[in-house]
Amino acid sequence: MKVKDRSEESGQTRRLFRMLLMLVLIIGGIGVESAAAEEKPIVEQQLDEVSITATRMERKTAEVPASVSVVEEETIENTRMFNIKEAIRGIPGVLIDSPNQGYDSRLIIRGAGLKARYGVRDIMILLDGVPITDPDSLTRLDFIDTQLIKQVEVVKGPNSTLWGANAAGGIVNITTKSPFERKGGVVKLGVGNYDTQSYHLSYSNDVKEKLYYTISGSRRESDNSWRRWNKFDTNQGSIQASVMFDDGSTLDNYFGYTDASLQLPGKLNEQQFEDYLETGHAPETDGPWQYSSRDSEIFFFNSRLTKQLGRFEFKPVIFINQWEQLHPVTGRINEAETYTYGTDLQLSHKHTLADTEGTLTIGITGRIDDQDTDYYKYADFLTTPSGRILQVLSDEKGTRIETQNRQVYLYGIYAQESFRPSDRWVIDMGLRYDEIRFDITGTRTEEYSYSAGRYVPAADPEDIDKRFSDISPRIGINYKLFEALHLYTNFAKGIQTPTEAEISDNPDLELVKVTNYEVGAKARHRRWDFDAAFYYSPVDNEVVQVIQPDGESNYVNAGRTKKKGFEFEGTYYITPDLGLGGGYSYADYTFDDFTEPVRSGMTTVNMDRSGNQLPFIPNHQYSLYLAYRHPSGFKFKIESYSWGSYYLDNANTETYDGYDFVTNAMIGYEKGAFALSVNVYNIFDKQYALEVQKDTQGDKLYNPAAPVNFIVRGVYRF
Repeated sequence: MKVKDRSEESGQTRRLFRMLLMLVLIIGGIGVESAAAEEKPIVEQQLDEVSITATRMERKTAEVPASVSVVEEETIENTRMFNIKEAIRGIPGVLIDSPNQGYDSRLIIRGAGLKARYGVRDIMILLDGVPITDPDSLTRLDFIDTQLIKQVEVVKGPNSTLWGANAAGGIVNITTKSPFERKGGVVKLGVGNYDTQSYHLSYSNDVKEKLYYTISGSRRESDNSWRRWNKFDTNQGSIQASVMFDDGSTLDNYFGYTDASLQLPGKLNEQQFEDYLETGHAPETDGPWQYSSRDSEIFFFNSRLTKQLGRFEFKPVIFINQWEQLHPVTGRINEAETYTYGTDLQLSHKHTLADTEGTLTIGITGRIDDQDTDYYKYADFLTTPSGRILQVLSDEKGTRIETQNRQVYLYGIYAQESFRPSDRWVIDMGLRYDEIRFDITGTRTEEYSYSAGRYVPAADPEDIDKRFSDISPRIGINYKLFEALHLYTNFAKGIQTPTEAEISDNPDLELVKVTNYEVGAKARHRRWDFDAAFYYSPVDNEVVQVIQPDGESNYVNAGRTKKKGFEFEGTYYITPDLGLGGGYSYADYTFDDFTEPVRSGMTTVNMDRSGNQLPFIPNHQYSLYLAYRHPSGFKFKIESYSWGSYYLDNANTETYDGYDFVTNAMIGYEKGAFALSVNVYNIFDKQYALEVQKDTQGDKLYNPAAPVNFIVRGVYRF
């Protein structure tokens, strides 16, 4: 596929953007004059958000003894929301990005999730409080309809006490708009460059104030023609049905369907990336694998009951997820069908002990993941006379070379006591036990050899029956120094199982154990607010990727790593309508005890990496934004992000400079039931790499970032 001339595309983009900007400014100016004449009052700023994730109960974030960031509805409505990255990007300690602006994301929180091949790992993702993370820690973001999102909450650090294993990096809770909260319909339309389109329709109503429902449908697509093989599209539909009983109990049900297609363009070698910086054109992917992609079809259902029984509150949850995927990758094409079943039964009891109010929360969790996968050769490819694959010619399946059946079982029991010795103190103490079992069987006739560059005969893989179990304690203390300032500290342990793919590569991998010590401060004032945290997190048995003598990558346990950091985010309201804010994080992540096997000719040498920094994690990360909203409905926001320099390998031999001041902007206007906005991303058209890493031969590979792109969005509520 021929890539459109970049200079022509950029010129058209700039001209169209200037016209749209003038249009919105004219409309906004009319609105400002109208508002001045009417002398409308200024809306007061909300002093604090509410967290429901960190402690499993509603509590102001200032009173939560953990690092919590809440992204509210207004911020979400000011973005195109093609991906949750657009909601949580810029939070200190969090890296999230997508190579093609689609629903696929790489998410890292305080270094967790770094080694993920795709999807999200080491971080628990919740949808309306329901886990959508598989028992082996993989989360697919394909089936989240981002147009329904109301709020996103990010809790950083290990939280295995309440949410179970594989939440050692943190938790992201995505909350959708409940049928109880709205009535009527919403139409959203968006168009942008690179044939970007977004459509959404939803309607909410009730039946005799008993049954509340929302029916919705969405489509998002873009050809992203600044690179070859870079399209994505997704069609989604959902039904939410909520029942309000006479005693105040509620039953929430969610059924969703997603059909998604995502092309993955791959990375560039060093010369290709230099050409990209010189010409603005992103060339073909390096290497023979030109047709990597992921097509998925997903059905998701959950049901949540909330029932008050005197001083007890019972919250049982059940969920079912059926997921089918076709995923061409390096060396083979994966075709998988997965069923995930789960339940969480939570009971809370409000009580008084020695004149101290408290809440005891107990519960049990069970999740089962059952996956059948077939692996195929590529059907069409070119080879050298020796048989080495030069290039695949399509993503068509060839003969089947492997089958695998995997079951992963997770069981957990937890308890937390939260109490207030006085109006200044909040104390949380919790304990959880988890057990996870992997049962993996399969057959294999051939496999792709990285060293030979072709398919070779292979023996059947080893049958694996692996069990992990551990206890995760947590204690958090929050103290109100005065009304506007809270101090907190917490101690927590979390566990992280190796993934199914990692265990298949190395069945001897051990359980990863994370300990977190943290102190922080939270300020909430009418004119300003901030959150600051210092943390120290030693990690035992960190799973890291290494290069084996045959050229393949594999996973091993590092003896111990140490993660130290500081995070700050805050906002100053210059006026009640104009806010200036930003965030900063400092991270010092080092191997404390790690010996890496390194290929040297035909032999392997064990190299001591102790004291070296972990790759890809920069020492410095920061973001800035300026946001304005006039009572007339005119609004704008400009935000800028940076990701500092980092090492490319465990040996710390080379670095990448990262990127500075990648800037996005939004300008919009709302009047009654109508809203119009323009979002522009990478407005200065910076050419940089989202990520740089080394391949199995030690060569650098670059994942280029998108050029300037925009979308014009209109919303009508009826």
